[in-house]
Amino acid sequence: MLCGATSGRAASVELARVFFSQVDLLGSTMGNRTDLQKLLAFLVATGARPTIDTQLPLSQAREGFARMVDGELFGKVVFTP
Repeated sequence: MLCGATSGRAASVELARVFFSQVDLLGSTMGNRTDLQKLLAFLVATGARPTIDTQLPLSQAREGFARMVDGELFGKVVFTP
């Protein structure tokens, strides 16, 4: 799985695994590098931070995604190592 390419366009994926596993890929974009730099400058200038609903270890990712699907959260779900 590849999540995010904000640091650049160079990304790799094992195509055989995608094809043989019948994986569906869905892409989305938040903006370009300039947009990210403006957002970071805004956060530094204002001290604004996203609301965090839940912080879970990656081993409990299923629970975090279930909260999102069920609409049981207000803010972001953060997964930690």
